[in-house]
This record gives sequence, structure tokens and C-alpha cells, in this order.
Amino acid sequence: MKILKQLTLALLLFFATACNDSKKENHLSELKSEIDTYLTKTIELHNIPGLALAVIHEDEVVYESYFGKASLEDNTLVNENTLFRIFSATKLITTTAIFQLVQQGDLHLEDTVSKYLTNLPEHWRKVQIKNLLSHSSGLPDFIRYESSLSDQALMAKLSEDDMEFDTGSQFRYNQTNYWLLAQVIEQITGMPFHEYVLKNQFENARNGVLFSSNAQETIPNRATRYFFKNGTKTFEKATNNDGTRGHPGNGLNITLKRFMEWNTHLDANTLLNENTKAMMWSPFPFTNQKDQFLHGWGNYAVNHLDSYGFTGGNLAAFRKFTQNDLTIILLSNGYEIPAFDIVVDDIARIVLPELKTKGVTLEEEVMRHVLNHEFNKAKNTFQKLKEENPNSDFSNLKWNINSHGNSYFYQNELAKALTIFRFNTEVNPEWWIATISLAECYEEQKDTVNAIKSYEKAILQNTSNEWDYNNFMRTKVDKLKGN
Repeated sequence: MKILKQLTLALLLFFATACNDSKKENHLSELKSEIDTYLTKTIELHNIPGLALAVIHEDEVVYESYFGKASLEDNTLVNENTLFRIFSATKLITTTAIFQLVQQGDLHLEDTVSKYLTNLPEHWRKVQIKNLLSHSSGLPDFIRYESSLSDQALMAKLSEDDMEFDTGSQFRYNQTNYWLLAQVIEQITGMPFHEYVLKNQFENARNGVLFSSNAQETIPNRATRYFFKNGTKTFEKATNNDGTRGHPGNGLNITLKRFMEWNTHLDANTLLNENTKAMMWSPFPFTNQKDQFLHGWGNYAVNHLDSYGFTGGNLAAFRKFTQNDLTIILLSNGYEIPAFDIVVDDIARIVLPELKTKGVTLEEEVMRHVLNHEFNKAKNTFQKLKEENPNSDFSNLKWNINSHGNSYFYQNELAKALTIFRFNTEVNPEWWIATISLAECYEEQKDTVNAIKSYEKAILQNTSNEWDYNNFMRTKVDKLKGN
């Protein structure tokens, strides 16, 4: 009798386990199908040549797939061996290298950069490592100068420039910051930046990961980076070359598989321990008490859930929802209309039970209505999205909408551009970028009255004189008024 009971119990456990496994398998199958459907529509709508996506939830790869072409000319398909340039998402890798040195005691966030680099101009000498990481340095951005300049010539030009703002007071994205961080790494370690990173963050660094900021360099299996030309409605190859100076800010090329492995090491605390990651993901205290950024990572809220990560070139995105044990990695090689942070946000809404069960609105729904010129539907959907996400300003979505308006503007289809810009100002009434875009469209249409009105409104909205644009707009107003 006892043996029979034990056998019955064992059978019950077996069937319960089998049932759970079957439910899990069905759930993953349904999830894959839903993401496939979403991505297929998005790729077609935004005209994306090639894309790869991985979703890791609770330490399990719940989705990994490859779409489209790595090369349109060679008709090469995207696959697990395809290397993608991740552009500014590279900064996450550079940031991790800095924090590895912090963890080892070789570097401190409060150290001045001049402690390690002696050739800095006097007015840079109070800038600290943490200011470079958080883009709060106030340093002039080297992006304004020709990439062909030598390091010495570039530093000479930057040294003559004024600081853009008081160090620590605000956030302003800046490529000079990460160029200096790479030099600090090289000074401390005695190794070239790329060698130090590959040795300390990637096993078997010869396979599936390398540094190159040169679009013209021939690299086996690398996806071609494309720009969409509105005039011809065709894709053209990128030709930029930022040299080795671009490596810390935009130079990593990596396969989806290798990026997934990097994430596994990050989660397992083999790259950084928990305390160091907590330091890296802590908010920087900007003195304007308005800007928000971590130490080298952005913080993106999706329906009240925080996520950490960064986007590169509107082509690559890496995002971690640490409290929900979710990581999303998206890689691509071009687009007609940008979409990628929107896609990452929506994938999180599809995957996470705490969001999916609420039937939350997808950002791509708004974009789809805009692209189809269904502005009443778009407005209602955007309003619902805002109600579900009261703490989000939807910066990526509103930028993408504005980019769509610009595509019409640059084709001189001003009537269509105007409808997009008007919509963006209606749903984002405090955003000066939408308002100045509307003003420029009015100006191009010779509608002087509305152009002046919109420029003056944009000046009032741009309270912090972001990008030093207010003088530019005042000059526009004076010219239109005939002053």
C-alpha cells in the first residue's frame, strides 16, 4: 500500500511538472508569435533593412530572432554571425571599463581628469571623472570639428573654446567626455583602450566583437550601415570615419550573441559586483535639479518601471529592467523613420506580466497612426499613453514624430510637414523643439505672422536656452519683423 501511495505521488508530480512545462512552452510560443507580429509590422512601417532582437527574462532567453538584410547590395541576410555597429551604446562598455577601475581602487569618481591627463587647459582642470560619465562636464564638444584633425590639433582648438556651462550644473550630451575617459583608461592601465576593454569584458575577443568607427573598412560579416535618402527614396551606405578617437563613444561592433553573453556576465557580477553596479546606476545630482541621468547610463521609465541603458545612432538599444529581471537588446543597420527606443519600450510592455495584464498602450500605435495621417486616432492614443505613464515625457516618441515631419520638410512637402508639426505641438504643448519646427515650416511657407508667433513661443518654452538656440530664434524674429 505504501509503495502504491509513493507511486501515485510520483505520477502526480510528474504530470504536474509536465503540465507546467507545457504551459511554459505554450506561453513562450505565444510570446514569440506576438513579438514576431509586432516586429514584422514595425520593420515594414519604418522601412528597416535588417534587425536582430534578444529578450532575456528571469535569466532565460525568451526571444531571439533575426530579420532582413545585412547588405542590400549583396543580398546578405542578418543572422547570428552578423556584426552590428552599436554607435553610442558603446558608451555603456566604456562606462563599465571605468567602473572596473573604480572597483579595483585604481580610480575614484571624484578624481579630477587632470590627475591623469596633464595636457589639459587650465579651465578644464576642475572637471571630475563623474562629470565625464554624466555629461555634466561643460566641456566643448569635439563633434563640431573635422574628424581628420590629429589629437594634438583637436585639443588645441578645444582649448581655445569656452566652457559651455558650469561643471555639474546640467546634462549636455558630449563626445569629448568619452574621448577623455578612454585616455584616462590608457594612462592608468598602460594599454590601448580597445585592448583593455576586450581583455576585461569579452572572452575570446577575436570572435564576434571588435572596435571600428570606420564605415568604409571592410569587415567580414559586418552589417552595412544605411542612410535613407528622401529625395531618391533609396538607402545609401554610410561613409563616415571617426578613427580610433571614436572608439570609446561609438566604435563597438558586435553580434547579438556576444552582446547577450556580455549581459550574462554583467548579471553574474563577473564584470562588476553589486555595489559597483549600484554606484554606476545611481542618479547624478545635477545642480539644476531638473536633468536626469545616471553615471554613463540613461534611466527610462516605462509604465512606472525603471530601466537602465542607452541607444546608439537610433539603430542599437540596450536596456535593463533590473527590478523585473528583464534585458532587451536591439540591433539594426538603418531606417526610413527612427523607431528603436519605442520598440524597446513596447517589447517590455508585451513581455512583462505586470504590464501586459493591464492592456497597456503601445508607443508604436501612436506612431502608426501618425504615419498613416490618422491624427485624431493618434491624439487619443497618445493621451491614453500619457495617462498610463504620468512620469514620462516620451522624448523618443516625440523626436521620432518630429523626424517624420522633417522628412517632409526637407522634401519641400510643406503642407504634410505642417500637419505633423502641428500635431506634435498639440500633444507636446511645452516642447520647444516641436514649436520651432512649426515656426520654420511657417517661415518656409512665407506665413510671417504665424512664424513670428511660433518662434516667440519657442523662446519662452526654451527656459534653459538649450543648445544656445534662443539668440538664433530672436534673430529670426527680428529678421521676419524687418528689424
